Amino acid sequence: MTWIAVTLVLLVIMIGNVLARGLSKVTDGAISADVLLILVAVQSISLLVTLIPLGLYLGILLAHGRFYRDNEMTVMQATGSGWIDLLRPTAIIGMIGVALIAGLTIFASPWAARYEQLIKKDFQEKSAISLLSPGKFVESSDGSTVLFVRDISSDKSQFNDVFMYRTQENAPPVIDTARIASYQVNESTGDEFLIFSDGQTSMGQPGDADYTVTEFKRQGVLRPKTELEEPRLQRRSKTLKQLWASDDLVDSAEVQWRISIPLAALLLALLAVPLSYTSPREGRFGKIAIAILIYIPYANLLVLARKWIANGTISPWIGLWPVHIAVLLLMIYLLIKRVGWSWFKNSRKAAA
Repeated sequence: MTWIAVTLVLLVIMIGNVLARGLSKVTDGAISADVLLILVAVQSISLLVTLIPLGLYLGILLAHGRFYRDNEMTVMQATGSGWIDLLRPTAIIGMIGVALIAGLTIFASPWAARYEQLIKKDFQEKSAISLLSPGKFVESSDGSTVLFVRDISSDKSQFNDVFMYRTQENAPPVIDTARIASYQVNESTGDEFLIFSDGQTSMGQPGDADYTVTEFKRQGVLRPKTELEEPRLQRRSKTLKQLWASDDLVDSAEVQWRISIPLAALLLALLAVPLSYTSPREGRFGKIAIAILIYIPYANLLVLARKWIANGTISPWIGLWPVHIAVLLLMIYLLIKRVGWSWFKNSRKAAA
């Protein structure tokens, strides 16, 4: 329960940041409001990949810290229950976390990345007219057109006081202004038109010899069709099978990363057991700061080693394993520090 609670709190915080960035893009006209919540939901899947291990780590730390705060650990040890008895259920919970994270990294997260890529591709194909809002400048996806309207009808079919700036290849820029404009689509060809009424068109730079100003009663402007290339599949969008078959170092680093996240969740879960020891004076939250100070270098070293694999600094055969081994040794050291070498000697004699 503590694991779930911590993960949800962290997720809400991160979603708040994602939503704030998305709202700023909506106000700037970079994305439409109807896809904002979809993008936030898709990105939440990727956030869970890193938040679940951290939530599991802190959840076990808080739950075991309560044993010490309420003196339950003293009672358990007096009845013959030791550290190994705590490691067993913790390992079970850790394996549940590993299975959940493995499912996210292998299946859910790549699917979410591909879906996000498709949404962005579909957005690039949309006209800037569909993103218009009164009183704001909106730029088209290819950057060739900037539109401004003072007022828009409820069905977005008519605009009042329109300003449009257009750039053309090997031609001077064009500025169109009109009192009224309407949006039309040729159903047979799919061509999009912006029909201006009662306005003027200026072409070129003011002061140049070829600068012209033309007044018109009615004028149609065709939105040029842009052939968008099929987006290249991003690294995080590839399946594990595609990454495994690739010889690219970047793909090898991604494979190591996807394997390392579930393993890191298990190591952090086991590390939390000896790390959770607190004296009665420290309280339940006495080791949270130390736990965070261990987690931050661990996560940063994994990211750094991933970059080293991608640029060829270290071999993929070495990979991220040294970082995991360091955490494993730290866990063994903390466990020995709590129970002492004598416990291990007695355990070996009992096993013999």
